[in-house]
Amino acid sequence: MTVRPSRRIRVLVAKPGLDGHDRGARVIASALRDAGMEVVYTGLRATVPSIAASAEQESVDVIGLSILSGAHLSICERLFAELKSRGVAVPIVVGGVIPAADIALLSAFGVAAVFGPEAPLGDVVRCVETLAAGKPWTAPSLHVAQAPRFGALDHVAICVRDMDAACGMYERLLKNPVAHREYVDAQKTHAAFFDLPGGVALELVSPGEGNVGLERFLEKRGDALHHLCFRADAIGDALSSLRASGVPLIDNAARPGARGHCVAFLHPKAAGGVLIELLEHKS
Repeated sequence: MTVRPSRRIRVLVAKPGLDGHDRGARVIASALRDAGMEVVYTGLRATVPSIAASAEQESVDVIGLSILSGAHLSICERLFAELKSRGVAVPIVVGGVIPAADIALLSAFGVAAVFGPEAPLGDVVRCVETLAAGKPWTAPSLHVAQAPRFGALDHVAICVRDMDAACGMYERLLKNPVAHREYVDAQKTHAAFFDLPGGVALELVSPGEGNVGLERFLEKRGDALHHLCFRADAIGDALSSLRASGVPLIDNAARPGARGHCVAFLHPKAAGGVLIELLEHKS
């Protein structure tokens, strides 16, 4: 049965941390408004002191934090300390991609509930209603979505204008011959790989005809580091989880990559300007 307090519930929805995407927070805020609640939204990159101040000034019943930056432990610990210094006792609900191992720590800080990006909105609404009524949220499942598990670093890629010259230079530098060269038609990219000790490779990429992205990269930066590539056990699941978390992607689905592997790219905004590639090895 849904618990409904006699007065309208006021919820503060905050987006602390450094990630600059608030899609998840806005979806939650909309669901809470649709349920008849008043929502105070603090916007992107809210600071801990500003969240506590808003909670105090607005006399909110519940605080909802949307955290994707990975700083959930630090943020929650500091927020509880800030609220305590102001004499404010408000239940806190955290949403984001939270590792299962951190749930107990968040609970120890006093977090009332934790939800993953794939949690049903109805459960989030019922949780807020229950907490606002002064009752604990005792649902058996917190709907925590596991963060996508990226494996080891697969390769580092350098974009070059002259593939033959670059291959010769790195062969002399590394005392190691090129292990593989190919033209990846799906990406209009020439690629060459140096397999290094430890299982990590160095990839050289050069634009083929029509590859505007790499051409622009070379015009802007010249021969330079282009991307980092990490292995993913299930690239489709990883992309789904990242997309649900509001992480910006270039590829919403895997596409053919070099050496017959499946690959996908995250938008550079997802990692502070660094282009990240995910790679699932062919079976």
